[in-house]
Amino acid sequence: MRLSRGFQIFRIVFRERYREPTLELVLPTMLVANIFLSAFYERGNFSLLGVVLGFTPVISVAETLAFALGLRNVIFVTGDHVYKGSIISFLTMPVRREIFFLYIYFADVVIPWALWLLTSLLYSQLSGIRVPSLLLATFTSGYFFSLNVVFLLTILLKSPGVATLTSMFVLGSIFVFGGALGYYQLIQGNTSLLYLSSFSNPYVLWIADSLGRNLISQIISGVWVDGVLAVLALLFAFFRFRGLEP
Repeated sequence: MRLSRGFQIFRIVFRERYREPTLELVLPTMLVANIFLSAFYERGNFSLLGVVLGFTPVISVAETLAFALGLRNVIFVTGDHVYKGSIISFLTMPVRREIFFLYIYFADVVIPWALWLLTSLLYSQLSGIRVPSLLLATFTSGYFFSLNVVFLLTILLKSPGVATLTSMFVLGSIFVFGGALGYYQLIQGNTSLLYLSSFSNPYVLWIADSLGRNLISQIISGVWVDGVLAVLALLFAFFRFRGLEP
């Protein structure tokens, strides 16, 4: 009975975020959008660079769509409930607050990422274009870091509009200035400092690596830092969520 009740509550959360035809549009779009991977891909020395460009955010429609979907869920569904106070009616449901947080997080953040990963791996298999697992891990760590920060800001600020502007400013600053700093360090030849800045925009390092620079260890460092920061942001969001007044 308890499992059945929990499943019913999760179904309410899921349906609120993925009403028809959301999944029917998102899944085929993500899959077909990977055609840009083939457009950038060529046999020979250009192959790795083509894959990297095909998986760079903004250029990659699938990655952009996954992030946009997660952002919409966190800010304009969960955040709207927090802003209007309607989240209280969910918190009074017969399920532990910790479990309900997991339901929300899974529906808001994990499902868009899972859709991206599924369509990316499927397209890679169908096209025969091998995608490095570290490249997949790079987007994964950056995605969860970004969305977890947005999740935390949404719960802290309790306003969808303010959370959107603050999130875009914080994440945009990290991505833009991090990329500029990484590019400057590459020009100066000071690759040791890239261990500290690689988490902010590892795609600059990926492009340089695909052009002949050996930067895999710096990229791995950035992935780990993003992962640790993502976990910390999620923990803070969880404790703030648990402290919401019923």
